Amino acid sequence: MPIRIEKPQLTTLRIFIVDDSQGDRSTYTRWIRRTAPFRLDIQEMETGVQAWEACKISLPHCLLMDDQLPDMTGLEFLAKVRGSQSQSKNPIIFLTGYGDEKIAAHAIKLGAQEYFNKNTLSEKFLWHHMEQAIEQCVTIPRIRSLERQSSIILQSSSDGILVVGHDGLIRFSNPAAEQLFQKTSEQLTGSPFGFPVSANQTMEIEIMSEPGRPTPVEMRVVPIEWDGEPAFLASLRDVTEQRRAEDERRRHEIERQYSQKLESLGVLAGGIAHDFNNLLMTIVARSGLALRSLPPDAPAREHLDFIEKAGLRGGELANQMLAFAGQTRLDFQVINLPNLLEDMAPFLRATLSKRLTFEYDLAPSLPPIRADQAQLRQIIMNIVVNASESFGEGDGVITIRTFEWEPATENFQSWYVIGELPHSRGVALTIQDTGCGMASDTIPKIFDPFFSTKLPGRGLGLAALLGLAQAHAASIAVRSQPDVGTEFTLLFPATTPSPSTKKGPVFSIPTQHASPTKKPMVLVVDDEEDVRVACSMIFEEMGLQTLVASDGQIGIQVFQQHQQEIVVVLLDLTMPNMDGQQFLEHIQGLNATIPVILSSGYSEEEAMKRFHNPNMAAFIQKPYQVETLIAKVEEIRQKQTTSSNNPGR
Repeated sequence: MPIRIEKPQLTTLRIFIVDDSQGDRSTYTRWIRRTAPFRLDIQEMETGVQAWEACKISLPHCLLMDDQLPDMTGLEFLAKVRGSQSQSKNPIIFLTGYGDEKIAAHAIKLGAQEYFNKNTLSEKFLWHHMEQAIEQCVTIPRIRSLERQSSIILQSSSDGILVVGHDGLIRFSNPAAEQLFQKTSEQLTGSPFGFPVSANQTMEIEIMSEPGRPTPVEMRVVPIEWDGEPAFLASLRDVTEQRRAEDERRRHEIERQYSQKLESLGVLAGGIAHDFNNLLMTIVARSGLALRSLPPDAPAREHLDFIEKAGLRGGELANQMLAFAGQTRLDFQVINLPNLLEDMAPFLRATLSKRLTFEYDLAPSLPPIRADQAQLRQIIMNIVVNASESFGEGDGVITIRTFEWEPATENFQSWYVIGELPHSRGVALTIQDTGCGMASDTIPKIFDPFFSTKLPGRGLGLAALLGLAQAHAASIAVRSQPDVGTEFTLLFPATTPSPSTKKGPVFSIPTQHASPTKKPMVLVVDDEEDVRVACSMIFEEMGLQTLVASDGQIGIQVFQQHQQEIVVVLLDLTMPNMDGQQFLEHIQGLNATIPVILSSGYSEEEAMKRFHNPNMAAFIQKPYQVETLIAKVEEIRQKQTTSSNNPGR
């Protein structure tokens, strides 16, 4: 911390006049009082001892000393005063009645500020030299203090400071500059600076303090005067950490933008899959109805069967899109990851190239994770297959490792990370290969749909992992280097084993009976006309009368008119005007026992996240076959019949 220097305020000027002549003392006192612009404390003394004792009590701002005193000479007094380490260096003006250059030189050597012959003194002359002596006494210590302060600032500054002459040679360096250049002050002083400097310039330079390791430095230059000559003061600030922080900020911004892009793609994929499933629903249902109406030997059966299977395969593609969107159906359970990998080892060995070597490093005591076993196997398989392809036709090593991850042990700063890292302990799965690797700017692209570094893109590829990882609340970290290999790490939140509390769907069966003269009614509420028509045809084939509604508002009106005859409601989740959730809340207010089959292109788990009502009779995911819907409805009708025959149960 800089030392604050206070400038003395001479409100009262203390002066000692030491002379054995009363007349001389009175004259000097009179002159000083007439000319000095200060309040004065003038003390007159006759001997050197008196002056010495007075100085011990209170030092004067200026002392006038006669050369010849009764008890000692002026030179002896000077030697006594200046030889004392406890005495101040306040000015002493030496006076003599005769001129003697040797005495004058000796007096100056002993510390006298001025030396005058009494015969040459005048009022103004005396005060002028006294004032100069006092000012010099006050100013010089202040300058020295400021110099010490400046030196402390320069020596303690974290910025490197150099003084560079107009010839480009270094004149001065502080310790921070010496640390930057990894040279001593002696090595720097007189050596060329090596960088162009001009007044009031700010630029970034690189200092090669070590071979191959440049240090980025921000340099600011201002003109100064050094040893009476024009020079430049160069302030050097190491901006390594600042640049690293900026790079980290840019990396996080790129990751954030990429995550937003993937999220947008996920929303788009989910929406497309929903609409796509509705189209496939019509194709599968119509082809299934056609198959049921044809005799076994009809030539068209082969084509219709192909169409139905193609529609179902299209549903699998839609499920891949839902997986990318993080909306696939998952059956979570507590899983021991090392055990799962041990079970998969023979399958991986048999499936992939025999030229690959698998190495395992599985921690024996890991906490379990909560995951869908089938999807977790798919995640691992996709990464391992991707690793195997990086070797081409050559040999390679794939290392699979598990360990318990703590936030303090690995922050993944040098990795490309998707998702938020767990804030507490987690379970890490690392799959590392020694394949061809890839450049850092390629890593973000590998999660783009249809991207490939080897062949033309032909699928979702690693992009499908994102939705699955998101559904598992897992983070993905990737790092790679050309000709070295690639490493994937998945971080899963740790969990604790607990008994399953999952319950099946709960629903009630209505006890009222439809009129024997009318067919039982089914209400189909779906915004897709083709779906409504296809379902109506299926129900008509079952001997049921079908009521249809294109949204929830119309569905409520239809239900209010026919609620006594309606035995089942087939309800779509997503509709305009009023969705399935709002519709169900209304009709349950009218009849809480009506069984409802929820239909959606989303998985059951994702649909239930959106549909906050557990009292569902069944769930059916689009596209579904005719037989699947018939089986769901017949199961409900069977329960209705059982409930009617056993009313007390």
